[in-house]
Amino acid sequence: MNRICILLAMALLLVSTAKLCRAESVVLDVEKMKVALHVSEEQNQGFIEYVVARAKAGTLPIDLVESTFLWAIRKPHKKFYYFKYGLIERAKQRGITL
Repeated sequence: MNRICILLAMALLLVSTAKLCRAESVVLDVEKMKVALHVSEEQNQGFIEYVVARAKAGTLPIDLVESTFLWAIRKPHKKFYYFKYGLIERAKQRGITL
């Protein structure tokens, strides 16, 4: 019985650690975001840099940027446009102008 409890505790610890590592891996990295969102135009690259700068400065919630980014990269086409317009709309709902 004790072995089962120890194994279950270790499994729970591994699962929680994996979730923490995954949460920390979603970092605001301009280059990684550009690649994941398939950004090609100069203007669009400037938007990513602007968003990351505002998030790091604290004027744009990081969780808003990250959740919109994770949502957009799951789209089959035009990932950047989903990110850009999705973020603009979600920020507007919170009273933030981009």
